[in-house]
Amino acid sequence: MTSCPNCGFDLNGDGVCTVCGYGKQPGPAAAARRLSWPVWISIAATALAVAVILFVAIGGRRSATVPASAAQALSASAPPAPSGTDSTRNSAASDHQMVNLTADPPLDSKADYVQWMLQHTSEKEPYLSEKWERTQEALARGDIKHKRVLMAFLLTPRQSFVRRYNLARAYADAAIPIGYGQTISGPHIVARMTDALDPQPDQKVLEIGTGSGYQSAFLSELSNHVYTIEIVKPLYEETDAIYTAAYGEYPMYRNIHRLHADGYYGWPEHSPFDRIIVTAAIDHIPPDLLKQLAPDGVMVIPIGPPSGQVVLKITKIVEPDGTVKLEREDIYHGAAKKIFVPFTAEGGTIHSLSTD
Repeated sequence: MTSCPNCGFDLNGDGVCTVCGYGKQPGPAAAARRLSWPVWISIAATALAVAVILFVAIGGRRSATVPASAAQALSASAPPAPSGTDSTRNSAASDHQMVNLTADPPLDSKADYVQWMLQHTSEKEPYLSEKWERTQEALARGDIKHKRVLMAFLLTPRQSFVRRYNLARAYADAAIPIGYGQTISGPHIVARMTDALDPQPDQKVLEIGTGSGYQSAFLSELSNHVYTIEIVKPLYEETDAIYTAAYGEYPMYRNIHRLHADGYYGWPEHSPFDRIIVTAAIDHIPPDLLKQLAPDGVMVIPIGPPSGQVVLKITKIVEPDGTVKLEREDIYHGAAKKIFVPFTAEGGTIHSLSTD
């Protein structure tokens, strides 16, 4: 059995994809092609008018009215950082804004959730059903404890960020290759790390390791101020293009500041950060990231050797006398070690205590 060239799912015995319809014969409907162009134009115009009326009456999930000043700010680029390539498409923090949702998808049943998403987004089956099943498992395993994180998980299209050749595995509970020696972490790990971070709408969040773009997309449903750094130039450019192409349906992606640089040194121009999440393995806490973490800020980072890491939640406590204390918590409480791609430096070397 071969895979569909469009979506990656298996073709059936007739060479037809049951997901996207690739290879399906038009059947009797093919007679429609014999209609004259004037008739086609008339039909298309009528359909467009009906669609506009329905959209205005019902309201799309992603619709949002952006003030003129904010719209201008969103189209402007921020000043470039001293090093690396900054693809920020937002203005100062005061101009960032979360999309005001007209409603949230229902959580009572998979059928209701899927139906709502089909009506209000461009997401399709079977991804919606698979995503719903993952949330139920994540809740049962304690990966998600906050309702806001649950809702963000349900609204973020993971299938848009796994690369085309892995679409059939979009919601598999495993790390999936995305090229350039990098992976997209399994959905349960992303959910648990994000839940431990628990970013609030007005908090600034820094992600180290943009990778596929899924983590920052997830974060943009929770925070208005997301900053992300990727060291692999072609991967950075590839993911940047995915975000840009999705602006129409996901305007919150405009709130994701992107930088091509070595994330070990953070992004001092935009510090301090209330939340920092590191998506690559390292054997120590990068000093610059700790310095850029705000008082009472939280960092989630996988620490340990290449054979396996402990995912730590680190809270930075600053005493009245200026003394800094770090509270550490294993977000898996000793129950599991995870394996992440290594935290790479310029030139392809690995950041470690022996080299930094």
